[in-house]
Amino acid sequence: MGKPAVFIVAEFFAPDARFNASTEGLTEINLIQLPYPSVPLREEIEEQNLGATVADEIVAAFGRKGQGNGEVMRFEESVPTFTGRDYGEAHEAMERFFLQHCWSDGYPVVPPTGEAVERMLQGTDLPPEHVVAHIEPKGAAATVEKIAINAVMAGCRPHYLPVILAAVEALGDARFDLRGVQVTAGLTAPLLILSGKELIDEINANDSFSAIGPGWRANSTIGRAIRLVLINVGYSWPGKSDMKSFGTPFKNVILLAENEQGYEGHWEPLRVAEGFGADRPTVSVIAAFTWQLEYLPPEIATSSEMAERLGRQARVKYDKEAVNWGMNNLVILNPTAFVPLIREGMPREAFQKLIYDQAQLPAREFFMGHEPQAEVGGVPIPQELVDRAKADPEAPMPLLKDPASLKVIVAGAPGPAMMAYVSTWGWGLSHFVTKPVGLPKDWNRLLAEDTGWTTPIVRRAKM
Repeated sequence: MGKPAVFIVAEFFAPDARFNASTEGLTEINLIQLPYPSVPLREEIEEQNLGATVADEIVAAFGRKGQGNGEVMRFEESVPTFTGRDYGEAHEAMERFFLQHCWSDGYPVVPPTGEAVERMLQGTDLPPEHVVAHIEPKGAAATVEKIAINAVMAGCRPHYLPVILAAVEALGDARFDLRGVQVTAGLTAPLLILSGKELIDEINANDSFSAIGPGWRANSTIGRAIRLVLINVGYSWPGKSDMKSFGTPFKNVILLAENEQGYEGHWEPLRVAEGFGADRPTVSVIAAFTWQLEYLPPEIATSSEMAERLGRQARVKYDKEAVNWGMNNLVILNPTAFVPLIREGMPREAFQKLIYDQAQLPAREFFMGHEPQAEVGGVPIPQELVDRAKADPEAPMPLLKDPASLKVIVAGAPGPAMMAYVSTWGWGLSHFVTKPVGLPKDWNRLLAEDTGWTTPIVRRAKM
């Protein structure tokens, strides 16, 4: 028999706490809700003397019956069927049912019939019952079949399935901390990066003009399939287990295709930089928090100026409250912005180091005026940095763990030299994760049979 327990949470997170308790099999729990919209700061705890304030409530809670956790999303035990006077009416009945059961992202969905799912499963050699990952916060098993169902609903083609499976595997990797990303109030969501020019061309993913934009079925529906998996397998739903106040455009999960031609052979593509062979396509995922663009005028287009501007973005976007030190951030350059690095013959590692040296804050700002300590917000800080801060409040503190923790890629089209700095979140250790894409043995046959789902991609030489 388990020991009695009382949970103390900020009032805002009470629904989230009940949901998470239910995923662990706790049908009833005792909650003490602190009257704060989020986790109270140390100063608030001390000023309000919260320890003494809640002591009597804790004692009383041990003597009362736990409260129910409320309803959570559940799948039907049987396969639902929908009828009507015609197909359109039956489809509308399905749409309404899916919305009422929180199985939809709000857009119209393709009916996941048995035949459609069987067709989708041709995109992999893995058996339908194979577990690709466990999707938080529910922790449910994302089998190949469940992923295929959501891919059908999203409007994917069967030859997109290998990319979706790799993305789900990356999301389920413990290094990504999907539970934290899903349930946090922080405005973060996955951004997917596809690396592998041959595969990008084969599935007609856009890697050029408006690379993050509408018009390409692969980019649009692969990202949507991932969001549906997060909803329907992970049980992520606003106000129940997803506590984001505003949400973020990244929640319409974005698939960004790397523009490998933009490197002109000067740098290796992302997949090689992440330790995979050039002939092995990959999907990477990062918990994107902010997206900040920077225009680079031609007359000052040098690696030093680029690093100074990107370092400034890192300083602005660094979340001192959430402490996103030690996690990965991302820099995206369009092909024109990459030209100065080609001209200077600068390796990726050297450019990362330039930005790392610029992305620093004085110790007093880094620790927000508090006594330097080896852990802030659950994030470990190296002792050498703590010692440096104690010795000199003005000593520069790096906002990145090391230069390699900043990922740099080329994407999009030429034109004005554009750079984007994508920061990640704090209150959790979410890292950049890359997984290989596995293609089925009859890949070429699948491509030959599933043709016509293409949008013209306009590619131009650098300007």
